[in-house]
Amino acid sequence: GSAHKSIAAEAGRSKFGTCAACHGADGKGNPALGAPNLTDKVWLHGWGEAAIVAMINGGKTNMMPAFDERLNAEQIHVLAAYVLSLSQTSAVAAK
Repeated sequence: GSAHKSIAAEAGRSKFGTCAACHGADGKGNPALGAPNLTDKVWLHGWGEAAIVAMINGGKTNMMPAFDERLNAEQIHVLAAYVLSLSQTSAVAAK
């Protein structure tokens, strides 16, 4: 239920297309691929924007590719803000 950066999140929405291939357009994940739901309150690899940035940058061996050479720092920053907003939006909608 913590705040997210709504302006950065909106800017990152367009970068989510690559993520959507595994995590789904709605961010709900795909268990068959090992892609977790990004809209719930379950954080498998650390919580918050810094953890999301680290995962986008470094990926996860045999699970998620690293994007540090595909996206620049600003693109990763806004993408992380968007991913964080997915769980925040879901939390608000559930209330």
